[in-house]
Amino acid sequence: MSHINLNTLEELKKTGNGSAFVKQIIDVFIKDTPTLLQNIDKGFQSKTAETLRSAVHKYKSSSRSVGALGLSQLCLEVEKMAQANQHNSPDATQKIQQIKTIAGQVIDELKIIKTKI
Repeated sequence: MSHINLNTLEELKKTGNGSAFVKQIIDVFIKDTPTLLQNIDKGFQSKTAETLRSAVHKYKSSSRSVGALGLSQLCLEVEKMAQANQHNSPDATQKIQQIKTIAGQVIDELKIIKTKI
């Protein structure tokens, strides 16, 4: 099962500067993911709703930009939990773990896609 909506990348290719632009967006996503995931962890561990909300909000946007719509949706769900002060719930913990797992799968897929663009 693919985590990447290829239509999103095709649209990027059309609106940007072709394949080179898409590859650049993929590279930035791959480079930034470890830091963004660390920020999500820090936000969660700090037990501060706004810190977590801000971190998942950034990763939500980043994920959507490369077509990782399921990952973006998970981030949105955690963002809403943080806004509702439910960020310390078992459900939030589970979703954050899913974000980390899927992020790795998304990166693997993007690396393959990048070689075919």
